[in-house]
Amino acid sequence: MSIEQKNRLYGLLKKTLIFLAIGFGYLIFTKITQWGIPCPFFLITGKYCPGCGISRMFMALSELDLVSAARYNLLVLCLLPFGLWIWLRHSIAYIKTGTNKASIAENVFYVAAFVLAVAFTVIRNTDWIPFLQMP
Repeated sequence: MSIEQKNRLYGLLKKTLIFLAIGFGYLIFTKITQWGIPCPFFLITGKYCPGCGISRMFMALSELDLVSAARYNLLVLCLLPFGLWIWLRHSIAYIKTGTNKASIAENVFYVAAFVLAVAFTVIRNTDWIPFLQMP
């Protein structure tokens, strides 16, 4: 491994650890205080956005409660493994080459995820599938 690759690896590790520390800090803060980040979309419209429930989903995951996690945000829960896979692939490419250009398959995934997010938002704000409405 070259010095440049080591520098990229250490930089990526540092950023990842900072991101995880902020996430775990928020998780702990939320568990202790029961205060979370309010959704501006929900505050204005009274409707759920595609991201509503993500904090509660991660809190349920931290307790290994998959059913509750799915109730809070099924879309993000289902897309999470794919997002982690893409992040890992990009991280490895960045460490090796210094670039991380998205593949055609990844771009298709991004478009599909966007379409799913729009459909999920519409469906979870109707009575069509009650499971998708947050508890």
